Amino acid sequence: MYYFINNKKNEQSMLNFEQWVYENDELEEILGKDEYYELISRDYKDKYAYHETEKQIRRLINFGQFEQERLERALYDLLTNEDEADTLETLAVLYDEYCDGYNFLRYIALTFIMTADEYKEILKRDPIEFGSYMESIRKEAVRLLGFLNKNEIFIDKEHEYSDNRAENDRIELHSINEMFGAKEM
Repeated sequence: MYYFINNKKNEQSMLNFEQWVYENDELEEILGKDEYYELISRDYKDKYAYHETEKQIRRLINFGQFEQERLERALYDLLTNEDEADTLETLAVLYDEYCDGYNFLRYIALTFIMTADEYKEILKRDPIEFGSYMESIRKEAVRLLGFLNKNEIFIDKEHEYSDNRAENDRIELHSINEMFGAKEM
């Protein structure tokens, strides 16, 4: 259900979801008769089917846990993925997440967005330059993963989070110049 919500609305995703609902009889036990009946009786070819299905799923599932796992995977990917193009794509995703409300991603997002497209092309071809570029980003990914793992940053629901860190640990919110190595005048 989470993947249905995060996929783009298209006819194929509706057909796949409908098939999945019919193939999983245990949904009745998990969701209850009324919710299950609503899912299996829906006309998935109707023009409002996606909207109605999305509304039902959002009513049933707390997306916070899934969002937290997804963000942790993306940050972990920054530490482990050696493919330059894939890593730059992950950075683009994290930038979008920052724009959608995950302010704790600020340093990573701003580092990525301030990188010129021409330089990104160089990074894709030069592993040494790429490693140098990723050094501070990886440090920040480790720092954020620590906070997420200790539930000091906790995703409550999609694009909303609780930040239980000490004020001095929220450096991306109050000390961005220091994070970028700028000297205060």
